[in-house]
Amino acid sequence: MISHQLEEAGIATVAISTAKDITEAVRMPRAAFLDFPQGFTVGKPNNMKLAKEILKSTLEILDTSVDETLVDLEFHWAESDEWKDSVFAVTSDGQATDNRLTRSANPQYQNDQDSIEAQISHKDGECLVCIGIDY
Repeated sequence: MISHQLEEAGIATVAISTAKDITEAVRMPRAAFLDFPQGFTVGKPNNMKLAKEILKSTLEILDTSVDETLVDLEFHWAESDEWKDSVFAVTSDGQATDNRLTRSANPQYQNDQDSIEAQISHKDGECLVCIGIDY
């Protein structure tokens, strides 16, 4: 992740995430987690007040935390969690479950050609963002 490279250069970073498991897996230096649908990291479209509050809360993490901090922000997508029923599979006992694929530390690509091109472009480690990743 580019955040690790920036941190090594002395630049503090913070990210906003709606995928807690992914954020934990990549060990972000500092991150804010929102229990929102993926793709809506600062809230619902056209809700500028909420977006500003989320951004302000996220930036405050820079002042109050140290490395590898994941803060659950207390904002809510809706008054109830019923929105998750359309996002996650519902089991026969009525419980919403996360049916996404298990996360992997291995690089994943859209297709075989994508993988080939990534390996070719990084064969000499010239990418300063990706340097150190073992393909």
